[in-house]
Parts: sequence; structure tokens; C-alpha cells
Amino acid sequence: MKELNKFTYSLLLLFLISPVIAHVFKSFFYSRSITFYFQIFFFIYGFIFIFIAYINKQKLEIPKAIYYLLAYVLFLIIWDFGNGNLERRGIINIIINNVQLTILFAIIIIYNTKFSERFIKKTVLIIKVTIIIVALVSLIQAVNPNFMKATEYIGYNLDHSSIYSVRRASIFGYLPNEMGLTFIPLFAVFLGVYIFLRKSTLTIFFLLGGISAVLTNSRYIMISFAILSLQIAIDKKIKIKKISKYLFITLLLLIIGYVILHSFGYNTGDWYYTRLFAEGSIQENTRYKAMGNFMIFFPEHIWFGTGVGMTDAIEAASNAVGSSQIHIGYLAHLVYWGLIGSFFLFVFWFLLAKKLYNTATKTNYWGSFFAFLTFLWANATLVHFSIFHYGLIIAFVFDKYFQDRYNNRLKETSL
Repeated sequence: MKELNKFTYSLLLLFLISPVIAHVFKSFFYSRSITFYFQIFFFIYGFIFIFIAYINKQKLEIPKAIYYLLAYVLFLIIWDFGNGNLERRGIINIIINNVQLTILFAIIIIYNTKFSERFIKKTVLIIKVTIIIVALVSLIQAVNPNFMKATEYIGYNLDHSSIYSVRRASIFGYLPNEMGLTFIPLFAVFLGVYIFLRKSTLTIFFLLGGISAVLTNSRYIMISFAILSLQIAIDKKIKIKKISKYLFITLLLLIIGYVILHSFGYNTGDWYYTRLFAEGSIQENTRYKAMGNFMIFFPEHIWFGTGVGMTDAIEAASNAVGSSQIHIGYLAHLVYWGLIGSFFLFVFWFLLAKKLYNTATKTNYWGSFFAFLTFLWANATLVHFSIFHYGLIIAFVFDKYFQDRYNNRLKETSL
């Protein structure tokens, strides 16, 4: 196992402040998101990392989940041969742009690095500052949607949208769904650390996270926040009385939020009917209708999928029910990549979750497990198959740190 080197240290810290980098240099990254460039950096560094370990005859720790991810990567590359993507883009371009291969490299780097306590403390500090800024910007965007480009969708016209329906992205407007796929996992990691350390300021940050989640106007993010909050209930050293305290604080937060927003002219009734329950019934929800389209297209490509993702027929059927795609990630993946491709990816996700769960049960640090759990939940409503978001990557870093911490204490005990 390698000690944390300067390049890994710098790359992860830069990834942590990528929202700042994205906003400062947005004029240079107009055609690609900042995450894309970090994907390239991790890809190149991962290749070098493994090559150096091979040259020096160092044994790498390879999590069992990685083998299924590798099989999935090969499955996608084979499809690139079959669907003509190879001819259009070239093998080098396909490999470098394969985000699943980058994820493979990132996990190998993380689980073969020993993270120092100093690095973890610095990371927690950056996350803490991020949580405060995200909450402040979210509050401003609730009354001024044009502040820092509130919407998470590039090209979205804020002037012709309701403040009750727009999905606010706080400081993450540079990439769709980043509030749900980075901030929420990042907050889960932070909450886990503060519960583990019994920090007295846990309540304050819990409120800030809750404010940010509700003000996104995204229902899956609100549910994700509720999921990650279960860390408080699952912690064996927190008594029922303290859990009741957090429930009371949550209720108080809702009341205070209502009063503040109402004073600024924000009508919570309009928000309820315009965004939270806009469809009126579950039968009108696009996710419900997506199941019907799934039943039509899945049997046509049951084993290997369409091999190209969306087809014209799927897009037309989705548009007919008011959606852009089969709007449930797991179902969409089964249609796009069939039972074979889905087996590799879903088993990879399951084994990762199992690994994080095992660390949690041994160490009583649940932050990383719940961070990944929110991603798994997100795919019940999103269609997003990549975990290359810095909130999730940092979750693996903390899992590795607490895993090493536990193992070191076992060695000390055995002595």
C-alpha cells in the first residue's frame, strides 16, 4: 500500500474545489464540463499508477467489485465494435472517454493509498465550507433565480419559468444533477464524520444540509436527504431522546423556512401544486409511464440491449408520455444494455455497497455507505450510470481511511 503521494493529494483536493474552478474558468470549459477534464486526469494518472506498481512489483489491492466493472467496460467496448462507434470515433477516443474505465482506475488508486489524518481533516474542512456556501447560495436563489445561474440545465430560460418549478443547483449549475450526485453524497460523508466524532455543531450543519436539499426543488434530492439522515437513527450511541430532538429540529426548520420564504412572497401552496405534486396522481407521473415503455422495448433486446442506448423508437415513445427517455435508471439500463450488461454493472454497484456496509458495521462510520445509497436511490428516478462525481469519489476515500484506521487498531490490539 502506498502512502498518500503529492499527485493523489493534489488531484483529490482540486476535485473537491471543482465548483470554484468551474466558475472561475467557465469561459474556457464551455464545450465540456470540468468533471470531464478530471476524468481525463484520473484516467492518465490511473494508468501510470498501475504501470509503476507493476514495474516495482508492488501488489495492488483489487476490490472484488472491480472485476465486474472490468467485465462491464469490455462489454461496452465490444458493443462499440458492433454498433459502428469504433469507426466513427476511433479506439483511443473510445477508451479515454469511457467513464467506467476511469472509475475503475479511481477506485484502484483510492484503495491502494493510505490517507493521512491531516488530509482527512483538510477534506472535512473543505466540505464544511462547501455546505455553508451551498446553503447560502440556495437561499438567495429561492428569491433570485438568476443568482449564479440557479438552474442545473444549460440553456434553460429562467425568465420564462416559475420560481416554484425551477430545479435550483446552488453552486453546481455547471453540471446537471450535481446537487444530487455530488453534494448529497458529500453531505452524507460529512454527517457520518460528525456523528462519529460526536461534534456539538452537528445540528447546525444538519439544518444547512436540509435547507439546501429542500430548496433544490428536486424530489429525489429531498428523499435522498431523508435517507442519509437515517445515519442519526442507526448510530447505536445516539438515544431515542436525541433522535426526537432532530425530528423536532426538522419540524422547526420547516416552520421557520415557511415564515422566511413567505415574508419574501414565496407561496408554499403554489410550490406544492406546481412542483412537489405537479402531476396530481401517480398514473400521470413520467416514471410510472416509463414502466409501460420498458415492457414494450425490453423484450425486443432482452440479452444485450439496443447497444446504442436511446433509439429513435424509444425516444418517440418517451416523448409520447411526456418524457425524454425511459425515466427510471435501472429499467433504462436493462433496455440499453440488456441482462448481460446490466448484470455486470448492477453486481458492481451491489458489491461496492456491500464493501461500504461492511466497513460501516465494523467502524460505526456510516457516511460512505449512505452516500452510495443515495446514488442507488437516484437511479430510481434518474438515468445516470456513472459514479464519477467528486462527492462519491470522496466517499470511497473516507471508507478507505476508516477501514485502515480499524485495521491498525486490530494490529495494535494483537500486539
